[in-house]
Amino acid sequence: MAETSTTRTDPATWWGRRPLASGAHGRWSIGPLDLWLLHGAQEWQMVLERPRDAADATLAIDVPCSEPFPAGARDLLRFAGAPADAEPELRVALADRPMVSRPQNPFYVPAHGQVTLYLSSPAWVQLHLGAARVQEFPVYTPSDTWFGPNTVNGELCYATRTQARLDLADVPERPHRVVTPLTIANKADDALFLERVNLPVPRLPVYADRHHRLWTPAVRMEREEDRDMAAMKIDPGPPGAATGAQRIAEPREAGGRHLMVRAFSALFQ
Repeated sequence: MAETSTTRTDPATWWGRRPLASGAHGRWSIGPLDLWLLHGAQEWQMVLERPRDAADATLAIDVPCSEPFPAGARDLLRFAGAPADAEPELRVALADRPMVSRPQNPFYVPAHGQVTLYLSSPAWVQLHLGAARVQEFPVYTPSDTWFGPNTVNGELCYATRTQARLDLADVPERPHRVVTPLTIANKADDALFLERVNLPVPRLPVYADRHHRLWTPAVRMEREEDRDMAAMKIDPGPPGAATGAQRIAEPREAGGRHLMVRAFSALFQ
């Protein structure tokens, strides 16, 4: 995976580099996640806590932090061997598997009709110490699901429930969610019951607009006569609504902007 380097962090963003002197610690609160980082004399220590709901919109950065580091935490991770002058850097990524979105209220797309939805996916955080990426983790952990008609044909994905908004103004702004405008064109002669849609997020880059909202390019899925498969096209740049957007993360998987995907298949029960 190619990596997009970032610069020092804008105070209104959670990604980027922030200096942390030896003996100091910092705290990043990103939606449901609290990330604590301690710069020790010979090592770095990290604690992850998720005390809030997955829909929480908290964004607070306290680096260096005046609150005590949560010593004795059960999920303490330690990193030794980084250069003494290394600066911690957080980077944005998308999930390492496709994301299956399930609208709370499924609906039909009529024959030869099309609709644009606004889906949002949870962000992953990549921690770098100096030039080395030492860990990555989701802001919250989505559940696993199998997407396919049976146990042979399909793939392991993550599951997320979405409102599948038709108007961008109705999509809540959360610092840990990445918005994808998804157009579904039903070119078949029968209606498509949209109960689930499989979005291959490892193929998508991430952009941040001038208001620090996270986006992927717009995606178009065209369903032909085969109910399961769709031709997927990824726009070459950020969506039009992402004003002043800058590309901050590359796709995990290469493979071009045109592909066939199993997009609408029912889950195997």
